[in-house]
Amino acid sequence: MTLLRGYIMFSVFRGVATALAVLVAVTISIEFIGQLNDLGTGSFGLGDAIAYVLLRVPRRIFETLPAAALIGSLLSLGNMAVHRELVIMRSSGISLWQLLGAVGLAGFGIAVVMALLGESLAPSLGAYADEMRTRALHKDIDLADGQSTWLRDGDRILNLRRQAGDIGVLLLVVAANSVLLFDLGADHDLKQIARADSADVDGAQNWVLENYAETSFQPNSVTARREREAKLDYALNPDLVALAVVQQDLLDTSALQRYIGYLEQNGLDARRYLIAFWKRIADVVSVVLMTTLALPFVFGGLRSAGTGGRLLFGLIIGLSYYVIGEVLAQSGEVYDIDPLIVAWAPSAVLLLVTLVAVVRTR
Repeated sequence: MTLLRGYIMFSVFRGVATALAVLVAVTISIEFIGQLNDLGTGSFGLGDAIAYVLLRVPRRIFETLPAAALIGSLLSLGNMAVHRELVIMRSSGISLWQLLGAVGLAGFGIAVVMALLGESLAPSLGAYADEMRTRALHKDIDLADGQSTWLRDGDRILNLRRQAGDIGVLLLVVAANSVLLFDLGADHDLKQIARADSADVDGAQNWVLENYAETSFQPNSVTARREREAKLDYALNPDLVALAVVQQDLLDTSALQRYIGYLEQNGLDARRYLIAFWKRIADVVSVVLMTTLALPFVFGGLRSAGTGGRLLFGLIIGLSYYVIGEVLAQSGEVYDIDPLIVAWAPSAVLLLVTLVAVVRTR
């Protein structure tokens, strides 16, 4: 059984690697085409576009692994079924549960790879790629000391405090006074100064500043006000605005946990980041479920299906999982749904489908 288990796992790994290579190639090709419109803007050239796309490959692998796990498993196990290898294994006394164990073990190995990517290369290289692209497109950004970003919008000057991450990637500092804003008058006199703990951007491209405080200087007086949350329209380029936003997909799990803790300790809304945290874990678990799901379907309705049929089935399931997850993530923020429900609902449905398929196969 040990030899057969290794053979099954190798087949699954090979199928998943093939499916992953195709999916990633398609996604990075589309992303590269999207960068062509920016060629010639600032110092952004063809080499920058290629480097940007390549640096984001680990992120694309992380995002497409659940779908690739199902498609690759369907293709590899389907080929084994077509050549009667699975039937022979069953006839020789190997139970369905033993086959599921071998396939599940392969899925667990793939999930480990996905988790490692999500904790290392995917967020770090993704953050660096965004930083590199923004600096190339907007040469007026000052990042000389690696600690802060200075931006100017008319008579408004913004300072975004930053720090070097553990592996050399620049991340927004999660601390007081992370965002400083200076408004100048007609004679370039200081008209107003403001600060906020953190910044985000809503759907209308307005800045949403948490723990906002401002001081206005009048000819004969000084006024101050504080707000838990303030919305301001700075009309900055979205690429520049993104420099001030803590993007959950560009943080590793430990950094994401620290930021969630900071938000909760200060009474700020951490729902988006809680959803991202639990969804990241659920996506890793889904790789095992996707891989395991392939076996009962190969034994069932897809036994006689061709490669195209299995590929189409895998694409439908993988795309459905992705779409449902994204819809729930967006809805969870709007309708205040529990982050655990939002993150784990697609995986729970996938688990239910897998269990029903296994029971019907028996």
